[in-house]
Amino acid sequence: MPDPSLTALYLDEVSRTGLTQTDLIPADRVHPVLEAFYKDKFLARPVFLGHAEYRRLTDDLGRLQDALESLPDKLFGGDLAAFARAVGMVGDQVDLVMRTQAGRPVTRFGRADLYADATGFRLMEYNMGSTVGLIEVSLLNDGMVEHPTLAAFAAEHGLGYVDTVGESLVSMRQETGLTADERPTMALCDWPGEYPANEAALRLCGALHERYNVRTVSAHLGMLEYRDGRVWVGDDPIDVIYRIFMLEHALLPGARELMTPLLDAADRGEVRIFTPIGCEVYGSKAALALLSDEAHRHLFDPDTLATLDRLLPWTRVTRPGEVTLEDGTRVDLLPYALEHREDLVLKPVLLHSGHGVILGVDTAPDVWAERVTSSMDGGAVLQRRLRPVPEPVLTADGEVVPYTINYGVFRMPSAPEGYGGTALRVAPEAKNIGVLSIYADPSCLLGSVLHATKG
Repeated sequence: MPDPSLTALYLDEVSRTGLTQTDLIPADRVHPVLEAFYKDKFLARPVFLGHAEYRRLTDDLGRLQDALESLPDKLFGGDLAAFARAVGMVGDQVDLVMRTQAGRPVTRFGRADLYADATGFRLMEYNMGSTVGLIEVSLLNDGMVEHPTLAAFAAEHGLGYVDTVGESLVSMRQETGLTADERPTMALCDWPGEYPANEAALRLCGALHERYNVRTVSAHLGMLEYRDGRVWVGDDPIDVIYRIFMLEHALLPGARELMTPLLDAADRGEVRIFTPIGCEVYGSKAALALLSDEAHRHLFDPDTLATLDRLLPWTRVTRPGEVTLEDGTRVDLLPYALEHREDLVLKPVLLHSGHGVILGVDTAPDVWAERVTSSMDGGAVLQRRLRPVPEPVLTADGEVVPYTINYGVFRMPSAPEGYGGTALRVAPEAKNIGVLSIYADPSCLLGSVLHATKG
């Protein structure tokens, strides 16, 4: 939960001094990378996280990842392919999971997406791998803490933040085996169909990464060339592929022809890939459904169960048959979902950025019935709808209004306690919450977090 006492103190200070959003984060303090990715959609104040809440959250997310990693062994006798199929992977996706992840350590790089309700933080998704977005949002803090009001407030209350961009590159070095003094050439490698929309922003990342002794070029998979025992982008030999393309792309036409040469080159030691494409098997929403299922509680220790109880809303894969509710009652899933439409959300197991998510409360009963019924092949999950507590936010005209906040908490192996910072997606308070999207919702803004560094 955000710290309400810090919030009240800071908003009182802002009100007393008459500061506006333009004062607190003027355009000349917004980094060009942020502007390129997200235009001017930024929250003018950080959200504050108390030390106790910070420690509990980082501990809980560490245990959650441990639990996710244990699922193939606990439920499938160590059969990673069986686990992949159980969480919705098919065809080439299963093959890629086995080729790139089997027998390898699971990355500790990812992002948990949470809301804060009356009981604390509640998890919507746990995304694994270098494909997680919003890393650049920590640059907001660089600009905001230049203002003397926030700088003095942060110093008085012992507040700090993580340089998420820098930490991501330290994690890249750690997981690919590069040393701190090496200067690698890294390719930010996108999917061809999505690269044109992202190219300008990706190119700007090159200048940003220079401060971390990394030379960065932008590319998509179709631009990679393989010759002379190296992988090339134009005239640049590439040391590391920072993977932006996703496992979901493996089902698109031509995907095997694009991905296989890169994987072959990595197997020959000609390039390193951050992170393995197969790690995304652990980020499937169906994997969370396996953790949420009461039938598996006996497999976990008390501390892990306490974490799952705090973080996970009720989540079930859409397959015919009976499931267990939170109170132990057994119900047939399909009729239950149709009867309790307003309390549920339907989510595809593998898509990202809110694609395909349907809120029952916002959906006509006949449409909901059709969508839930058609998903009963296991391609989606049903999740209990969350009811986040709104957070007071200063608007551009100086008014304080309640906003709903999605917390994107980064997990990075190189960071203390694994905490790589937090990116916020915020929107005016609404009754019904599914996924906040900076791209789909014009009212959605991006924000950042300062956390108490000591208790």
